[in-house]
Amino acid sequence: MQITDPVTMLTDYALGLENLFFAISIYLGIHSANRVTGLLLLLGFLAEALSGFAGGTFHGFAAVLQATPQSLWNLTLLCIGATIAFLASAIHAADVHRANGQWIVAGIVIGVVGLGVQVTGFRAHQMWNHNDIFHIIQIVAMFLFFRGARALKDRAHSPR
Repeated sequence: MQITDPVTMLTDYALGLENLFFAISIYLGIHSANRVTGLLLLLGFLAEALSGFAGGTFHGFAAVLQATPQSLWNLTLLCIGATIAFLASAIHAADVHRANGQWIVAGIVIGVVGLGVQVTGFRAHQMWNHNDIFHIIQIVAMFLFFRGARALKDRAHSPR
């Protein structure tokens, strides 16, 4: 069995594993003060993990999967959109303080830099293309985001 794009597959799987770890960590830390924020973060990190695993499978085995690569790519894109929606919703539902917010903003900024690399089509080496570099940058960005988001609590509801 030939692997179509091994480095991209491995960096995608690394991104998936990282976010699966973050999802488990968030799940284990859910309590009464962060029920909403924790659930949204959990869903966001799970969606990012699934996008990494689906994207890795797409990049690694597209030639072998003949009938389903487009479905895998669609799943990857759907999960990326879900990640953004869930993580943005979590931030909206949370009481974000300066210390947490700085980590979250750093993660977002680094993620946007990664997107810039992604759209350029930059190739550092025959085996390292724009996808691989983006995945490495995204791994760092997601760590920074997680670092800030892991201690978030739900925003207090105002009485009406």
